[in-house]
Formats: sequence, C-alpha cells, structure tokens
Amino acid sequence: MFKKFILAIMALAFIAPLYAQEKKEKGKDEKAAEAKKPAADKKVTVWQEIVLEDFETTPYSNKNITYNVTSDQEAKLTVRDQLPATANSKKYLGLKFKTKGGDIFVIKPAKELIIDKYCKSISFWVYGRKTNGELTFMLQDTKKDNHVIMLAQTINFSGWKQITVPLRNNIAQDDDFLNQRKTMKIINIQYKSATSRRKPSQWEYLYLDDITATVRERYDDKQSDEW
Repeated sequence: MFKKFILAIMALAFIAPLYAQEKKEKGKDEKAAEAKKPAADKKVTVWQEIVLEDFETTPYSNKNITYNVTSDQEAKLTVRDQLPATANSKKYLGLKFKTKGGDIFVIKPAKELIIDKYCKSISFWVYGRKTNGELTFMLQDTKKDNHVIMLAQTINFSGWKQITVPLRNNIAQDDDFLNQRKTMKIINIQYKSATSRRKPSQWEYLYLDDITATVRERYDDKQSDEW
C-alpha cells in the first residue's frame, strides 16, 4: 500500500510540470491568434470629443458682443469663475443684457473655433433661467456657406444643461479634393430674447461653458495611381 502511494506521488511530480508547460504554451497560442485577428474584429474608437472653447484662457470683453442699441438697452460680456458647469471647468462666459424683449445679441468668439475633422455633433453647456429666449450659432462649412443652427428654441429650463445638436447632411464637410484639407468654424453665437412688451426694460442673464465637437478623421484615399 505504501509502495503504491510513493508511486502515485512520483507520477504526480512528473505530470505537474508537463501540465504547467502545456497551459503556458496554450496561453501563448491564444495571444498570438488574438494578435492576428483582422482590425475589423477589434474594438476601435472612431469618434472622439474635442474642445473648441473652454473659456479658461481666452479673454472676452464687451468688444465681443454686438446688438442694436436703443434708448435703454445694454449688454455686458465677461468671463466668470463661480459655479462652472462641470467639475473640470474653472471659468465660463457670462452674458448680461437689458431688454424689453425681442432683441438679438451676437457674441463673436475671441478666437477662431476651428473644426478640421469630420464632425457628427456640436455641444454647448448652457445655464438657463427660464427666460424663454432663443439660442443659435452660425457655422461656416467647408464650402464657406453659413448655416444658422438652433441650440435651444426656447430656454425654458433652470441651471446648467448640456445641449448637443447633430449636423445635418446639407452642411458640407468634404474636401474638394482628396487629401486637400478644409475646415469648418463657428462664426458667432446669437441669443434672441423672448418677445414681450415689458416696460421698463429688465436685466436677463445667460451663461455658456465648454463648447465641444464630436469628430473623427476624414477618410483618405491611399490608392497609388503610379502604375
């Protein structure tokens, strides 16, 4: 009985290294097979979010806002740092305006907001106070055509809210020729106060934070015509 037990121990000591080696080789084979899989089988992140304006370092002032001046209409533009939209944000843009209603205030970016990739959507963080105003922005496409894009037809919410708008197919994004890069850019941001007959004019407030775009690389033609 004792002899059988000794033989069993010896057999186990001989088999265990072989099993461990076989398992190790199997693991190597699985990794090699995974590496040889076609790119289509692997998970690839195509779309990415880029920041067009975060208001952290760009200086904004009253020079960046225009409007039709009336007898008692005023507007002020400044960068603020109290209670931004997200934990990663430190500064945001504040718009303060005096209006009876129906007035249009146009914000011109202090730097060019360029999009040099194919864009699926554009997002703004907006702080609303149920002013019921209309918020839009003007986008220039790759053919230099301008498009007014609606962000909020009526700001009927309170607090910070991220608004995302997809770009329609009528906005040209293709290059005229392959590998000849063209860009789009945001020309301005417009706020139209809700129509009313308020007398006298009243102060309203609007705040904007991170402007981002969801983009991917444009497809290149890698085919060579030298043959």
